[in-house]
Amino acid sequence: MEKHPEWATKHKRKGTELRFLHGKYYLYEVTSKWDREKKRSKKITGKLLGKITKEDGFIESDKAKLRKQILAVSKLTIKEYGVTSFINSHLGQYKVLLEKHFPEHWKQILVLAYGRMVYHSPMKNMEFHYYHSFMSVQYRGLKISPRQLTVFLREFGVQREQIISFFKEFSKGQNNILFDGTDLFSNSKKMEITKYSKTKKGTFDSVANLMFAFSVELKLPLYYRFLPGNIKDVKAFKLCLEELKIKDVVVITDKGFSSKKNIEELLKEQLKFISPLKRNSTLIDYQKIEQGNKKNFDGFFKFQGRIIWHYSYVRENLAVNVYLDEELKLEESKDYLNRIETMPEKYDLDGFYQKQHSFGTIAMLHNSDKDPGRVYVNYKSRNHIEEMINVLKNIMEADSSYMQNEQALETWMFINYITLHWYYKIYQLLAKYELTKKYFPMDFILFLKEIRKVRMNDKWYLAEITAKTENLLAKLNIPIP
Repeated sequence: MEKHPEWATKHKRKGTELRFLHGKYYLYEVTSKWDREKKRSKKITGKLLGKITKEDGFIESDKAKLRKQILAVSKLTIKEYGVTSFINSHLGQYKVLLEKHFPEHWKQILVLAYGRMVYHSPMKNMEFHYYHSFMSVQYRGLKISPRQLTVFLREFGVQREQIISFFKEFSKGQNNILFDGTDLFSNSKKMEITKYSKTKKGTFDSVANLMFAFSVELKLPLYYRFLPGNIKDVKAFKLCLEELKIKDVVVITDKGFSSKKNIEELLKEQLKFISPLKRNSTLIDYQKIEQGNKKNFDGFFKFQGRIIWHYSYVRENLAVNVYLDEELKLEESKDYLNRIETMPEKYDLDGFYQKQHSFGTIAMLHNSDKDPGRVYVNYKSRNHIEEMINVLKNIMEADSSYMQNEQALETWMFINYITLHWYYKIYQLLAKYELTKKYFPMDFILFLKEIRKVRMNDKWYLAEITAKTENLLAKLNIPIP
């Protein structure tokens, strides 16, 4: 056998064969296969890898290069990266606090909150979203399959004491707090807190009650607590305040809450409150408005550019503040008169004459020591908590639960609580740069979700970002590392 030169043989490696054809050296793949008939191995020559020259050494063939490119593409890994990066850079406080209070479970909570915020995902789909996110690289090997999450939800849900400690990280020094309740639909027959009861919509269904506290100063939810479906708000305020350990809180109710029975319950529990009265309440004295002399009022203040006149008096040992917004009065008067023309079967001038002095007014019954201007501002801030409940139910799609025990329900709600915080943090960021008229928080999430990382040849690369996304991130001063 002719001996090949060293400059050619040095390129031969395991699994290859050197061949001299037509005056040139070529390198081929080679394998062996057992031949049953001949009872020995049979050599099988595979694909051409390239040629070898003395001057240039091994020169890979074009087909071999193409096969490598195809192989690299087949091993391509793409993961969502924008939201993960934003959580690390702008929501890092939550990672620190979760690790502090839940050292064994903080990673799962972060990942599950991510799934709820970005995809509004049910628990059964969390594993899918986890593996398609860069979080699966950052937090490897988390046990969040549907079966594993069933165990986790129950184990975490018993940590109410640690959850309260987490709440307190945001409630320090805050006493301007709104309380409100809502109902959560549940078909579970295994939980004591689920009761057949009248809902906020006026229907009857199987529900659990959910009490919320919201900080006006921070513009963040501070607290939640589940209650049996047949326990209403007023009975729960006191226990919620005891659990959260906050004093000097004023409970601000809505108009539907100002019944004599509810007011008596608030007084019995020694709670400070502000409760708006219905315009036909006998506690309201419209005499000063009827006289039409502003000199009889106690004064006025400005609220969001509008002039608010007011006067106060005492009824049944409680303060009543009456407010008049003349711009609103004009709007309501005009609306009523228009209805007389469009719906004469329901509206007439006699009705207008009876209601004319109440147009543009709102009256507050309260036992706080706040001045009339502060009472008004505090009540108007109530829309914050109503908006938060709307975000929870309609944007986060958490208006019902399929949890089958109270511990799992507690965990599920805590994850949604973290998601609500993130939603408001994003809103505050957009507000800081005056972008709330153009973008909602979920719009921002959609932009972030399109930012991806690609893994090629065992190395991660940031994929191309659209110009629109780059412009938004630049406006918000958010770099994507």
